[in-house]
Amino acid sequence: MASQGWIADKLGDWLKKNPDKGAKAAKEKLEEQYDIKVKYSRAWAGMKLALNQVHGTYTDSFQELSNWAAQIEKTSPGSLVEIDVKKVGKKHRFQRMFVAFRPCIDGFLYGCRPYIGVDATRLVGRYSGQLASATSVDGHNWLFYVAFALFDSETDANWLWFMKSL
Repeated sequence: MASQGWIADKLGDWLKKNPDKGAKAAKEKLEEQYDIKVKYSRAWAGMKLALNQVHGTYTDSFQELSNWAAQIEKTSPGSLVEIDVKKVGKKHRFQRMFVAFRPCIDGFLYGCRPYIGVDATRLVGRYSGQLASATSVDGHNWLFYVAFALFDSETDANWLWFMKSL
């Protein structure tokens, strides 16, 4: 019987090379390579465990957000990274984030038309929310990304915050 841990060990390198594959492909790979039968649910659970081992968990990712912001500010001085958290009980929870890289700011100021379009799209998955973006048009009539933000929902308060940050 293949355990979730065994499946995770066997799928780790395969998932790095095939990040777009799903549990069905993982199940077929294990069955073909090791000549065993694996339930889909066990393959899915093992694959989820392997992905956590390879990429870390969602919780770990949120913990690394401050380190990421500091690294962006260090390697690209003048970039704007603003992370808002709200306190819930004794814990701090991610609320929203605004990012404008310095090369994008300079590109807008020195190579784009004086126009910025803003829009947002819904994010789906384990953690839902909105991805807002600000774009302009460069000298070749191509879209030029200026900034982006992540927030929990499209509210007046979030849009006002995004526009002020922009």
